[in-house]
Amino acid sequence: MDIIVTARKSPTRALIENCLEFYKRELKLTNSSYSLVVMTDRGMGTKEGMRGVVYKLGPKVIGMVIDTALDMERLIITMAHEMVHVKQYARGQIKHSKSMKSKYWMGKRVRADYYDQPWEIEAYSKERVLANKVFAMLNEDKRCTKLNGKTQRAKAVQKK
Repeated sequence: MDIIVTARKSPTRALIENCLEFYKRELKLTNSSYSLVVMTDRGMGTKEGMRGVVYKLGPKVIGMVIDTALDMERLIITMAHEMVHVKQYARGQIKHSKSMKSKYWMGKRVRADYYDQPWEIEAYSKERVLANKVFAMLNEDKRCTKLNGKTQRAKAVQKK
């Protein structure tokens, strides 16, 4: 899977790129034929009421939008959650009708409240496990930069 991050060069972009590459490996998406295009929307949580979103852009292209106004911890957790949805799309576990009104999980139509949707149950159950691996690497690394006024160790996530 190729990951394209459209954010400007910054410590936040480096963190996003490194985390997503790590999550890609953890979720076994490295050999996926899909591409992931990642966009940022600072303040999205305030404007839209969500921290991130994933959707299908084309036959082999998945889009992700994440709120970069989040603090570092919430950003790392949100990226983990959204990468689980990327995995679900790439493996065909979640699909939508052409009108986008109906959702299907593993071939079966699902009508459920947000927290009862099987794709959300999986994403919430895996987000902390994935994010905690990143936090452990960040705590091990000694090279620091600043992000959102907090100490951030973006290099730690690279290639581990």
